[in-house]
Amino acid sequence: MKEAYKPIKFPQDELPHDKIIEWWYFNGHLWDEKQNHYAFMYCLFKADVKRVNLPLISSLPLKNVYFEHSMISDIKAKKFYSSIYPICVPLPDNFSRPLIYAHYLTTRPDYSYLDEVKIFNYHLKNTNLDLFFENTKKPLLENQSGFVDLKIDRTSWYYSLSNLKIKGRLKIKNKPVEVSGQGWHDHQWANAPYIDDFWIWFSVQLENKMEIVCFEYGREIKTRLATVIDENGSQTTYPVEINPAGKNWTSPKTKASYPQAWEIKIPQRKIEMVVKSLIRNQEMLYGLINYWEGGMKVQAKIDGKIISGLGFAELVGFPVNKKFRDIYREQFKSELRKNWNKLKKQTYRKLTGIKI
Repeated sequence: MKEAYKPIKFPQDELPHDKIIEWWYFNGHLWDEKQNHYAFMYCLFKADVKRVNLPLISSLPLKNVYFEHSMISDIKAKKFYSSIYPICVPLPDNFSRPLIYAHYLTTRPDYSYLDEVKIFNYHLKNTNLDLFFENTKKPLLENQSGFVDLKIDRTSWYYSLSNLKIKGRLKIKNKPVEVSGQGWHDHQWANAPYIDDFWIWFSVQLENKMEIVCFEYGREIKTRLATVIDENGSQTTYPVEINPAGKNWTSPKTKASYPQAWEIKIPQRKIEMVVKSLIRNQEMLYGLINYWEGGMKVQAKIDGKIISGLGFAELVGFPVNKKFRDIYREQFKSELRKNWNKLKKQTYRKLTGIKI
């Protein structure tokens, strides 16, 4: 049953909702003092254990489960570093403040956090990221309302911060790298299990200060939307055409084949874009879910004028080799059990100071 529209309110709706799935997502393009280019992604997920339809998660004795995904791409070196914590334990004061205050333990000695230091400005710290985000535009509401009908008995609340200034540091091969650049933030929540789903998603930041978010959702019944926010903050949603335009990259692990270039057209705005990956090998793996996540270079033509930019792509639900799926399922099950046992001990020690 589809849910009725309810307007998004800030800052209340920055905080968690009682929904099946929710995530706080950041991506960005960063440069060091030598102008070496890096792309990164971070996402903190919250899922209702009993309703999310992830079999390996549903056995955990929890109401909600948190998990974290992050990645860094070193563009010059063509290297990709990913980090996935299949389960995180929130500390007692997690989400206890009027703004985002997400503090949680992972299977490492320290803890990770995402703090909103003032509205729409954040400090993110995890294993390999220590970044400060300063917002420069009002929120972009997908579908202009922040509420999207995905047609197949699913709806989702969804907004973005499309232009964030970033300063901080990355850790690459255990070495800190001072960086600055630009970023993007998504917050989405829905009563949908998101299992065996398919979507193609892009965030685009152009040199003329226009940003675009666009996606295609669904395997057979498709939803295709693009929301454009101009330099002055005005925003409009349009139909969009998204088509692969080049060679695919095939994962040596899963045998999933991901397009590496796309043509995107928004006819009503006379916008045509070609987006191409900066690094090919950027596959993320979580349980039975595989997806490709990475930075893109963008060449746009708007009303006949050529404009460059950068962006990010997320490709979810591309078919994998069935034999691999069975093998990885068992690997993930073992890893999840090991991490859960380690986190129980780590949490007890954090709260009491006593080793067990």
